[in-house]
Order: sequence, then structure tokens, then C-alpha cells
Amino acid sequence: MIRNKAGQSIGAELIEIATGDAWAGQVQVYVTIDTGVQTLGAGGVAVNEGNGFYTYHPSQVETDGAIIAFTFVGRE
Repeated sequence: MIRNKAGQSIGAELIEIATGDAWAGQVQVYVTIDTGVQTLGAGGVAVNEGNGFYTYHPSQVETDGAIIAFTFVGRE
């Protein structure tokens, strides 16, 4: 990530743990900036690109940190 810059994206591959198949449900994204409190991302939901790969487009504020963690969570 480029610090404090809009228009970026991040992706993650998710699988169904019980079957090993590609995840096909909704995925929420949580953001932690500089070891702060983890919060639901501004956009909240990742985009399913197919075969279990999801992308998220953080807001500019969500890129303003030295350490940024994005946690992708599959929801049924």
C-alpha cells in the first residue's frame, strides 16, 4: 500500500475449510491501522472475483498508517 492514497486494492483467496472448495459467500473486511482497534472496513464487503478470490478497495483513510492489516472474513 502507498500511504494515505485512494484508489488502491487488496485481495485474498478464501476456501471453505470443511471441503477445500473455493468460498462463494459474502466476505466482510476488517481493517487494523497501526495496531489500533480492528473495525469493519468503510466499504465493508469484498467483491467476489471468482474461484474464491476476493478484492477490497480501502478508503484513503484506511491506507494512512505504517502498519495496515486487512482481515477477510467469510459470512454465510
